[in-house]
Amino acid sequence: MTMLIAAVSGLGAAIIGFLVLQCRCSARGPLRALGVGFVMTFRNLPLVPLLLFLTFGLPGLWTALSGRPFPRGLELTLVILGLALNTAAYLAEIMLAGVTAVAPQQVAAARSLGLTPGAIRRCVIYPQAARIVAPALASRFIHNMKNSTVALVVPLPVDVMEVVGQAGRIAGQTFSWAEPLIFAACVHLLLAVCLGHVLNRWASLEQARIGATA
Repeated sequence: MTMLIAAVSGLGAAIIGFLVLQCRCSARGPLRALGVGFVMTFRNLPLVPLLLFLTFGLPGLWTALSGRPFPRGLELTLVILGLALNTAAYLAEIMLAGVTAVAPQQVAAARSLGLTPGAIRRCVIYPQAARIVAPALASRFIHNMKNSTVALVVPLPVDVMEVVGQAGRIAGQTFSWAEPLIFAACVHLLLAVCLGHVLNRWASLEQARIGATA
């Protein structure tokens, strides 16, 4: 379940972060302001209060305003959304740093070849930006995977908690907290190390491609 939450929230964060990057790079002032506002909001909001609001405060507001119970089964979706919004703010800033690091001469050369602005972004700017900031992107995705364990502190349904919070459930039944939590910590450490190895390998290859084309 941790890997599922990490994978889905990571994919969502990548999509949202790319859209925010488009806003930050837009020539339109309102879109740039929207991108800046998104980053400033979700980068500075603590993750745990954000998740608690989405999974506890938001259903309460829904019930108070509509007079109907909040639809069941959306709690896990809201946890994933909260993780995605938090990670997307950092991904957008990381990618913006990569975009600004692309040499202006390359953009000028692409314009001289007759490429449209959209083609320049897709074929010149974004690929190089991703290679430049590959190590930072890898670190942020690893951090997102570790953040997925925060799902243990939010009020998820019992059937979801039986999967997400196995260590806490076993500890509550056996009154022995050390062994289940140590085992859970070791599992998450193993997952983080394996994911880190894969992403760091990708980052190293992208950095090597920069050196080969320099």
